[in-house]
Amino acid sequence: MGGAQRFLYELVTHLDPEKYDVSVAAGRAYRPASPDPLRQSDSEARLQRGKQAGGKEELFDKLALKNVKTIKIRNFSNMPGVKNLLAFFEIFWLITKTRPDVIYLLSSEAGFSGSIAGSFYKLLSRSPRWPALRRRLRQGKSFGEAGKKIKIIYRIGGWAFKEPRNIIIKKIYLWAEKISAPFKDIIIVNSEFDRQLAIKNKIASPHKIITIYNGSDINELKFLPKKTACQFLFRKTDPPSEPIIGTIANFYKNKSLDTLILAAARIKVMEKSWNFIIIGEGPERKKLENLIKKHGLENNIILTGAIRDAYQYLRAFDVFVLSSIKEGQPWAILEAMAAGVPIVATNIAGIPEMIENEKSGLLVEPADSKTLAEAMMKMITHPSLANECAKNALAIVKEKFSISDMIKKNEDLL
Repeated sequence: MGGAQRFLYELVTHLDPEKYDVSVAAGRAYRPASPDPLRQSDSEARLQRGKQAGGKEELFDKLALKNVKTIKIRNFSNMPGVKNLLAFFEIFWLITKTRPDVIYLLSSEAGFSGSIAGSFYKLLSRSPRWPALRRRLRQGKSFGEAGKKIKIIYRIGGWAFKEPRNIIIKKIYLWAEKISAPFKDIIIVNSEFDRQLAIKNKIASPHKIITIYNGSDINELKFLPKKTACQFLFRKTDPPSEPIIGTIANFYKNKSLDTLILAAARIKVMEKSWNFIIIGEGPERKKLENLIKKHGLENNIILTGAIRDAYQYLRAFDVFVLSSIKEGQPWAILEAMAAGVPIVATNIAGIPEMIENEKSGLLVEPADSKTLAEAMMKMITHPSLANECAKNALAIVKEKFSISDMIKKNEDLL
């Protein structure tokens, strides 16, 4: 699951079911064409293919285990086009059936189509002709309430107009935010950086934009011991003696995993036989595989594929690295802080609000493989620094990023 799906799962599963009746509507997640590339038996590979062919998706599966009602949106798309219009009608029809008191929107696409659909529903519901229209739509079955007040909340985990895209597409995303902002009652961001960015770009008035940090419940996180995690990731009885550098990231351009691979190549030139583990999946896989092959890193880097509850394996790493060029407030860093793993990350967006350089981790400039390699080496070769950073990061996640605080601040807005 990506950041939006992770936040959604944490929010709806921590709300009091006695107070809130929740339905989750979501689009389809990215599914790789090939099976999990971890070294598998033939039967495991067939099982993985069967899961993909059957449309099994982590978010829907996990919500089903929590007895949360789910609905699939067929027409979500992260690119402007006809599907956005189809998503509008799909969401509008869904609203007329579910009659929500609150529409909670996550991601740019849901924010645009969902806020306009919700506002359109509110406008029609105030019309004296709306009851007749309702009956016609529902074949005589009355639904909705005339003039029903619906609160529309939009939560974004990183602005799409900051992604590495064509300048025209970025402008379209920015204007989509500006156009749809009047239809939203509240806009939530997960870092003060993104709040100030929204104010600077005049997306909405400052009082409408609220910062609520992501939160983690460290008591709910079940980390595997280092040896057990290594046995799974390396398929060996004993973990390797060389340092293990790891990350958890979907294979998207935003994650800049090519920078991490180039940093690994620099370390190899220094005759360091370090191990790199990249847990995740996505459309950049082929590009990353080619880059690994180009630099002769096939024996140094493992692309595990997507692994459910990947955070469990964090303690296999001697250092956790996040090489992203665009983020909001990453869940993976919260989990690495909670796991007590030393962190090296890029100095972007909300990350400096989580990690203080040289105190609770090391921060480097984005898309710079040289400084990333140097920071990783510094963390490995200075164990006292690594231990101090990990200790401080654990204290910060307990104090500043609790799940209870995140849920309470969201509940106050419902």
